Formats: sequence, C-alpha cells, structure tokens
Amino acid sequence: MVSNKTVLISSYFFFISGILHIVVSILTLDLLTITVTTFAFGICILLAGLGMIWILRKSLLDETRRLIIFGGTISFLNSITLLTHLVTRTAEDRTIIYLFLILLIVIDLISFPIFFIKKTELDRMDMDEKLSYFSIIIIRGLGLGLLFNSLAWIGLTNDLNSYMLSYIFIFGTLNMIFGQLLYSKKEEKETQMRAVVLLTLGLFFGLILCIFFFNAKSLVNIILYAIVITIRIYYIKKKNLLIN
Repeated sequence: MVSNKTVLISSYFFFISGILHIVVSILTLDLLTITVTTFAFGICILLAGLGMIWILRKSLLDETRRLIIFGGTISFLNSITLLTHLVTRTAEDRTIIYLFLILLIVIDLISFPIFFIKKTELDRMDMDEKLSYFSIIIIRGLGLGLLFNSLAWIGLTNDLNSYMLSYIFIFGTLNMIFGQLLYSKKEEKETQMRAVVLLTLGLFFGLILCIFFFNAKSLVNIILYAIVITIRIYYIKKKNLLIN
C-alpha cells in the first residue's frame, strides 16, 4: 500500500524534475527537438508537482483524483520521450545533457508506479481495471505526446509537413478525448468499440507515415498503439462489452 506521505515525497521530486527540465531546455537551445520537448514537459511537470503537493498537504487527494491521473500520464510519457532522446543521441556529444536525461528518467520511473498504484488503490481497482487504466494512461500520453511533438515538427523545417501535422493534430486531440471517455464511461459499449476503431486507425496511418517520414518517436508511438489496442480488446472481451 502506498501512503500519502510517499506520494508527497514523490511529488516534491516531480516538482524538482520540472525545474531540471527547464534547465535542460535552456542548455539545449540550439537543439530544437530536445528543447521543445523538455520545456513543454517541464511546464507540465512543474504544475502537476505543485498541484500534487498542494492537494496532499490539504489532505484532498481522495476528493481530487484527476491530478494524480495527469501526474501518472506525464511521468510515463516523459520517461518514454527522454529514453528516445537518450537512445537516438539527440543531445549529440553533450555528456552533461545525457546525465540530466538519465536523472530525469530515474525520477519518472520512481514517480510513475507510485502515482499509478495510489490511483488504483483509491479506486479499488481489480486486475482488469488496472490494465484498462494503464492503457488509458498510454492513450492520453499518446495524445499529449503527439500534440507536444507538433511543436518540433513545425520548427524543424520551413517546408511544413502537412501530412504529419494533420495526423498529429487529429489523432493527438482524439486520443486525449477518448482517453477521458474511456475512464469516465468505461461501461459504455459504443465508447469502447469506437476507441478501438480510433486506435486502429491511429496505428494504421502512423505506420504509413513512419514508412515515408521515419523517426524514432513515430516508431515508439506505433509500439504503444499496438499495446493499447491489445489491452482494450482484452478488456472488452473480459467485461463482455462486445456489441451484439
């Protein structure tokens, strides 16, 4: 069982992580992709960490659960994004930046399971519901990640890639919407089925775009899409939500 004190300590580290993200974005101003992502995530993490600290100190966590969902989503998505930067050597030959990235990934890997477990305990989720919630975090993360990624695509070249930007804005927005719907209307058959169709379309078009405009982030998104589609289909079958 995760205590509120543990969540509070994790929230302080999360807040510090936000500050470090801003520092990294300043140190990499000439590297657009990493600057944009670390700055965008830094702002979100600062706000999430500060909000979590406030509600925990006011003992409002049980009544205010949306923020812990946001914290879990951001910590998961951010760890994937930073790991991608690390593997693809986005920071080029700057050793200090890689050390920062490793530190930030460690903080995310500590924060995410704490936020995730605490949320599942507050909602008294069974194993199937935990799997469903995990997939919802990924879906919301995919949506947020795509929208953040649009900033990098806009700035990467003067000749904007209209295909990629259209995909990013459309599916980024839809993933955010359906991520919320799947959580708030988890027993509605139509919502569940529409989400699977949406995710399948996202995977299909993402795969096509990845072939023509390959980048590591798109490849990671394809893998995440495949994971969440599998979980959503399993959840629908397990909960007998198939439309007859």
